[in-house]
Amino acid sequence: MYTKTSNFDVFVFLTVSLYLSITEAGTDTCLGYASIDVLSCTCSTLPQVLLHHGLFPTAPSQPRMAVSVDLLSFYRALFERSCDAINALASALKNHYSRRGFQVTDAQWFDILQIQVERQLEMLLQQSRDHITKFQASLHGTNFPPPGRCVPLLVQRCPACFGGVLHGRPTDEGGDVHVATDGNFHHRHRCAAGDCPPFYDPTYFIPKNFVDEIGRHIDTQRKHPPKAHTPIVPDEAVDQCETAYEAADGKKQKTAMDNFDDTGIMALICRHDIPLFFANIDSPGEQQKYSVALLQHLFSLLPPEATVVALYDVGCVLARSLAKYNILPETVTKRLRLATTAMHAYGHEWACQLIYNPRMCLGLGLSDGEGTERLWSRFVRLIGVERTSSVSAAIGSEMQTDLGDWIKRRLRRGIKEQGSAAQAMLERCGIPIAELKSEWSHQRQSQLSIRARK
Repeated sequence: MYTKTSNFDVFVFLTVSLYLSITEAGTDTCLGYASIDVLSCTCSTLPQVLLHHGLFPTAPSQPRMAVSVDLLSFYRALFERSCDAINALASALKNHYSRRGFQVTDAQWFDILQIQVERQLEMLLQQSRDHITKFQASLHGTNFPPPGRCVPLLVQRCPACFGGVLHGRPTDEGGDVHVATDGNFHHRHRCAAGDCPPFYDPTYFIPKNFVDEIGRHIDTQRKHPPKAHTPIVPDEAVDQCETAYEAADGKKQKTAMDNFDDTGIMALICRHDIPLFFANIDSPGEQQKYSVALLQHLFSLLPPEATVVALYDVGCVLARSLAKYNILPETVTKRLRLATTAMHAYGHEWACQLIYNPRMCLGLGLSDGEGTERLWSRFVRLIGVERTSSVSAAIGSEMQTDLGDWIKRRLRRGIKEQGSAAQAMLERCGIPIAELKSEWSHQRQSQLSIRARK
């Protein structure tokens, strides 16, 4: 019986196959090719001799190189199953060995062992961190454990965002943590494909039952009368934004529900574009339950005083929903500020941009919220033309390794260059900064009034 093959076992099978197919012919190996010195051979039946030894000549006469027949057969099977690399290798190996009378079985024991080793290693590292922190606390006469620490899982995902201990910066000054969320309906799961045997608890994907519970809670709250609140942006402007963007329409079907059980994925990333958590989308549209579930899960792992700014394509619509209904607890909403992503912001109403455009929000700096688009770009190599999905934690690990270079690039090309250009423009303007701030404040106040909408 054939079952889904793990990444490691696929490449083990591939390596063993190539090694056996080449070495059995009695030749040397080099980069997957079987090389043989045929210049001294004068036999007129050289191609037949090569084929007899399992080698296919690269030329009909006087060939200088020959390739393993088994290797060519493998690549033929690979071509037949051309899709994403992991599934292609697994399917091609199945065909390759089945044609030779072998049935490949795999219980993914190596994956289980690898996961257990990683968990044990992280547990030992965390114990070492706790010992160091406890020793430092004893030297300074402070309490242990120190308050204000994020859970180790978040620190592991992005130490630059979650490794600090000072929290409580007001959201109107930028908050402590910047995150972004968005959905992608090109990564979906076909019903007929089935599921692989469960062999570990995923740490990136939040459970489906948690998301569904959030969805039921939202539906229940929407049946209650809206809370009394003073809208920052006129409802007419937010209504226009809600109509203009598909992401705000949770009922609009974006993919065929007949063929797919998971129609997309929703991602939550930090300001350094590192993925934090995902949620499978199993509804026709991008409903609010996915973004709310990701945010609530994030807040459950943060210190109680930590503040968050979340950027979303339709952040203005979600902000209004949270203000009107008790969707999230007050302990969360008072520490949460929503904004739109930089690219999508310019499609919103001007009154909405005055409050939610990250380029007009104090404290957001160069956080643009478009890191999810860059994340989807990285995932391209994991999907094939038939759009099967194979999200891997390797992407997050790779981006974490590149974190230092990411920060240096932003400091050099972003803060230094753009900051210098902005400062030069202000100096050429010749108007005092205080006067410019005062004029801008009066302009915002005027254009956010209901009268400006008439």
